Amino acid sequence: MKNIFKSIVVLGAVCVLSFNAAAAETAATETAVAQEQTAECSGVEHNLYNMGRGLVNVVTCWLEIPRCFIYHNSQVPVMGAVVGVCEGVGFTAVRAFAGVADFISFGFMTDSIYEGTHEFKEWVWESRWVPKN
Repeated sequence: MKNIFKSIVVLGAVCVLSFNAAAAETAATETAVAQEQTAECSGVEHNLYNMGRGLVNVVTCWLEIPRCFIYHNSQVPVMGAVVGVCEGVGFTAVRAFAGVADFISFGFMTDSIYEGTHEFKEWVWESRWVPKN
């Protein structure tokens, strides 16, 4: 009976180790693929992408006002409209500033402003227009 129990424990440990090794290999492969994609998009292409993002954000920054209005008004009907417009004006200013900075810096600006928060996405249409229920 003890030998069977020991065999089961050893077999379980081998299974756990092999699953962990497979998961680590998969994670390493995914990381390598992500690094290759990042390397492909570096240099001039990355700068042109950032400049294009800046230009689009300058042109579409005003959409933050109706987006925030709709988002907050759907949560709290009257007070949400006031809060939404105020937040929208703030996000409009931030998006316009980020767009101008992207364009003026010829795309050398980092993506930290877009990665710092979940509310402020890279593009206005990626942000939430209605809350999750």
